[in-house]
Amino acid sequence: MNNNTPLMLPEKEMDYTEFTGPPQKPPRLGAQSIQPAPTANLDRTDDTVYSNVMDLVRAVLQLKNEISLLPPEGYILVVKNVGLSLRKLIGSVDEILPILPATSRTEIEGTQKLLNKDLADLINKMRLAQQNAVTSLSEECKRQMLTASHTLAVDAKNLLDAVDQAKVQANLVKLCLE
Repeated sequence: MNNNTPLMLPEKEMDYTEFTGPPQKPPRLGAQSIQPAPTANLDRTDDTVYSNVMDLVRAVLQLKNEISLLPPEGYILVVKNVGLSLRKLIGSVDEILPILPATSRTEIEGTQKLLNKDLADLINKMRLAQQNAVTSLSEECKRQMLTASHTLAVDAKNLLDAVDQAKVQANLVKLCLE
């Protein structure tokens, strides 16, 4: 080098930032972080959609509470219970759908399709958990099952909100002013 500029080593260059420690981890987004808004304050007397959403949530809670106690072949019973609750919920929405405003039907039907996909995802996670029951992946597969069931419950609540909104729009329900 015939240059008169001094040779700069990487640690002396100005463009390098000084190492101050490991990078900070972003907050973890898991099943616990999803906090749905409260449901509408409506008169729930004879509200089959509401009672079926509550049944579905109870089925998901049963799955959550029993999954660690059950043998892998027992998973199917709690997942089947969730599926039957979902079928009942979708049936109750289908009964009320014709009297709801046409503008609301697209969102409600889309949410129903999403719930069916959620159930398919839960079934797939259950199968994975059964296949990996005696491997080191067992706990991770169970966690994925729980996450899938939680997603299904949150989407069921979203369906309830969409139905409630449509009922309010069509003046089919009384508001509770408590």
